[in-house]
Amino acid sequence: MSSIWEPIKGKCMWWREIPNEDDRYDGRLKPEDRRVSCECFVEGRGWVYPTIEVPKDCPEARRCRYYIKAT
Repeated sequence: MSSIWEPIKGKCMWWREIPNEDDRYDGRLKPEDRRVSCECFVEGRGWVYPTIEVPKDCPEARRCRYYIKAT
């Protein structure tokens, strides 16, 4: 079983995406409307996006002091 804290290929190495547990059990939500908590844990910033709107990379990648692209 892999950890949810593994780097995501092609994104900032410290970028994390975690599905919202409350949305998992809400049958009224469409899969694309379920929320995802995103954070760049080195910088301490966090965001919440609907699944369909999760950014391709950290929104503040150009300002992140420790930005390293995961490969």
